Amino acid sequence: MQLFAHRGVSDLAPENSMAAFELALEQQCDGIELDVRLMSGQVVVMHDASVDRTTNGTGLVNQLSVQQWQLLDAGNGEVPPSLRQVLELVAGCCEVNIELKSSDVVVQVAVELTYAIDHLGFKLTQLCVSAFDHRLLIALKKILPHINIAPLISSCPVSLSQLAYDMGAQALHSHTETTDAELVNDAHGCELAIRVYTVTEAADLLRLKQIGIDAVFVNDVAWARKVLTAAG
Repeated sequence: MQLFAHRGVSDLAPENSMAAFELALEQQCDGIELDVRLMSGQVVVMHDASVDRTTNGTGLVNQLSVQQWQLLDAGNGEVPPSLRQVLELVAGCCEVNIELKSSDVVVQVAVELTYAIDHLGFKLTQLCVSAFDHRLLIALKKILPHINIAPLISSCPVSLSQLAYDMGAQALHSHTETTDAELVNDAHGCELAIRVYTVTEAADLLRLKQIGIDAVFVNDVAWARKVLTAAG
């Protein structure tokens, strides 16, 4: 079972910060998960629509200028990174899951993915794009037909993993509470990987491993590895 660092190692460093991503690599994660939005034409790493919760600033991401962005402190004096900065840091050392948080970011994310493959040592299979708005994934697929996509779901559909299969996804990303063996078996029957977010309890981690989950998103990779190792 793979371990993805959710917004980096966000239990020990500011979420979606370079420090959190550097720590994820130090902890030898299998993958890094991050969220992206568009700011003055640049793809930046930020979960919320506004910068209020995670920085010392205020305002909506899509209304800030580059100059205003550079004044933000996301913790320890760090400016929130761009997607390009994170991809340059990782440079193909692990997988990267990019969650689209807004519709205006799709085209520019396609540019960044192409750059990562052409110049930063990433294999196509190391990159995956996810979203709760599945329309964004379809739009990305029209630009980059071979890119891996994974719809995010917060409930268990009656049709189980069919929606992911129908849209040509490589994986399904499901919520801890609504992921069970039936969903896992259905996904695997459709040749889909299934990854679960966000696992913070040891009991959930062990249950998910037992039912055959392919990967989990955790806030501390070292913690998750320790739990799994102790369980044997």
